[in-house]
Amino acid sequence: MSPLKIEFSTVRELEKKTFRVFGYGGAAFAFGLILTLIGLGIVGAPVMLTSAAVVIVAIVWVSMLGKEPSRPTFCPYCASQNDVYQSRRSFNCDICNRPVIINESGEAVAAERIETPIRNAQS
Repeated sequence: MSPLKIEFSTVRELEKKTFRVFGYGGAAFAFGLILTLIGLGIVGAPVMLTSAAVVIVAIVWVSMLGKEPSRPTFCPYCASQNDVYQSRRSFNCDICNRPVIINESGEAVAAERIETPIRNAQS
């Protein structure tokens, strides 16, 4: 189970990627159902069974991954909240997609230098 967890750093990232699996599985099931209804049950039934199995495995997989505790962490670049799994030491922000490192005390630290323009002081 641990190799599967390495792929995701934040809860939102897990949701985005598993949504694709459910979308493809549902589309394949609908395609198999259409094939079955128009008389091609020999092709449609295996497609429906395979896609249903993929969706069931995805549900079990997501439920296993969802059990890992997460903590709210704010991005130092854009100040958006990311729900980061506690075992992660670095992640990419869900909003600005910049790399963020979590230091020993659990605070989010910018992995890249933040560029700020220098303004001339007018007297």
